[in-house]
Amino acid sequence: MHNQHQLSLAFLTVQGCPPLDHVRIAAAAGYDSVGLRIIAPLGLDLAHPVVGNRTLIGELKSMAADLGITFLDGEVFTLRPDTDIESWLPVIDTAAELKMPLMQITCEDPEFSRAADNLGQIADIAAARGIDMAIEFMRWRAAATIEDAARLAAATGRENVGILLDALHLSRSGGSPAAVAALQDDLVLYLQICDSPILQPADDASCIREARSERLFPGEGGLWLAELMKTLPSDIAISVETPHKGDAELSFESRAEKSMSTTRRFLDLLHD
Repeated sequence: MHNQHQLSLAFLTVQGCPPLDHVRIAAAAGYDSVGLRIIAPLGLDLAHPVVGNRTLIGELKSMAADLGITFLDGEVFTLRPDTDIESWLPVIDTAAELKMPLMQITCEDPEFSRAADNLGQIADIAAARGIDMAIEFMRWRAAATIEDAARLAAATGRENVGILLDALHLSRSGGSPAAVAALQDDLVLYLQICDSPILQPADDASCIREARSERLFPGEGGLWLAELMKTLPSDIAISVETPHKGDAELSFESRAEKSMSTTRRFLDLLHD
């Protein structure tokens, strides 16, 4: 914990790192938890499958327990027109076995009512396993804005559906701390923190590239992070997601350490 915040090492910060190394590196760098990619995002491959690998799941549980690390969240379901809830059951079961309290979900289904219905169905299954569903909005997806995510969450009528607030996606979709403050209490389940230049990318392709590999460390860019933090609970969990332009020359250990040190420095400045 740092200034009341649980700090988690996000998947993208050490993208390409095998899961066991991810846990080990997080512990060495002082993180409280990790986020693992256990289902591939739409259009991408999964380099290190976890679901169905009983040996790996057992090793992850054992290593995490030994090192005092927990699993904050799992990535990432995608709501599509052809969503098959049945195929997601092994993923939810794996998240439950790892005691992940949160699963990320994005929306690529343009039919709102169908997306809400499918989200409600997976949320019911998740609720029975003690898991909340966190909608991540991105400007290039069907749920593009924080308002879209809030509408989708409300349409499900489920108490275990909320929002994953990514500071970069909030900025790039035209959002602001004021938009976060306007939400109903407790709708934001956790925060993904990073920084970026104020200047918006020219198009969606540039925005995707920035999100996946060109973020800045907290305090390094021009986002309103201090103002944003004032709208959120003082103990909100923080996933440190900072895939950086300089990462190619750094080891996974160095990426995790640099992300942790800059995030701690930012949080300390907030409390000075």
